[in-house]
Amino acid sequence: MPHCYSSNHSLPFLNDFSSRDRALAEKAIGKREDRQRKANASRGRKAEAHLDRSRKAVRDLLGAKKFAALREGLLRERLAFDDLGQPPQGLKRNYAKQKLASRRKVDALLRTLGPSRQKLARIIRDAAERAEDVLGPADGKTVAGYNLPKNLDKWTKLSPLHKFPLPWGPVLEDPSWSLYRPPFFGFLFSDDIVTSSNFRADWLLHLHPPSGLVGIEATMDCGDAGSFDFAHVIVESQIAVGFVPPVAGVIEVLIDAQSTMGTHRVEIEDEFGFSNAWCHQKNYLMMNVLHPNVPVPSLALMSSMDEDTGGDDVTTSRENLTRGQHYFAHLFSSGPVPAGQSVVVTAGTRTFDICRADDMELHSRTNFQWFINSVEVRISP
Repeated sequence: MPHCYSSNHSLPFLNDFSSRDRALAEKAIGKREDRQRKANASRGRKAEAHLDRSRKAVRDLLGAKKFAALREGLLRERLAFDDLGQPPQGLKRNYAKQKLASRRKVDALLRTLGPSRQKLARIIRDAAERAEDVLGPADGKTVAGYNLPKNLDKWTKLSPLHKFPLPWGPVLEDPSWSLYRPPFFGFLFSDDIVTSSNFRADWLLHLHPPSGLVGIEATMDCGDAGSFDFAHVIVESQIAVGFVPPVAGVIEVLIDAQSTMGTHRVEIEDEFGFSNAWCHQKNYLMMNVLHPNVPVPSLALMSSMDEDTGGDDVTTSRENLTRGQHYFAHLFSSGPVPAGQSVVVTAGTRTFDICRADDMELHSRTNFQWFINSVEVRISP
């Protein structure tokens, strides 16, 4: 089962760190990448084991010969159904009628093999429920994000700097908060992809630190699902700044981000067999502190969409966020940092899309882009 992890970063301000602090930051980056690779490899192994268990459950129910006969019959019917769409005769096809006829043929085949559709559907449904736990990300604590205008009271109380709108009002001096605004000069991005044999997954990065642009387009496509096909895409796009904690403690971060794109789309089409599919799409604002004491990033969920079908065709497009609107995240590091030691603080977005398909065609698309208008950092009181 294909699975991969990669990351890249550029932190030019590390040259301003002391040799000790620079070494610690680089060590933290190395540990983060190593941890992500190990987590990804573990997910891949668990996914393969889950796939083997699920297929074995079906084989045990049918027997090896009948299982092979069922898969061969499904493939034969898919190819025959596709042939019905070829021109010129296919231009006048009755798609719904032909789909129903094909499903009846598969049901007839199943009756000759013995077990009921309900028994097989139960195995597949149970496998689908377990797959999300197997593939879900293991790192990061998630809280809710906020639409800024609808939560203005909360925003203005979080920091004295919010007395005036950033960036249009005068920038106040406040000793407790360090304020960072574009242009930014550091960045970090990473991707984590797992796919079964019939899925293809890809992503496109949007990242321009001088303007504060961070974003991700992610796709997952399965044009011919067999049994127990699944995939996930986890991609992060972040800018980075340097911060010197005046005292030891947990780092608190406020991110003001402007949404310029935030679209969800899922297309699921029934094929034949024991159809079941789901797709979960999530986008977050996020922060991390690249220090050995901080094991995982902190996340604020900003937008999500979930689709689940037991055989019906589904096409859903949604845009939960308002383009041009400001949103904010209030986040805390997952561990404390010492006083007087320069650290790297990252801020940006993560997309986590995951899907599963049994005998269904599935196409998942997300596109989330943000301008990071300001990042405020302090040691939490």
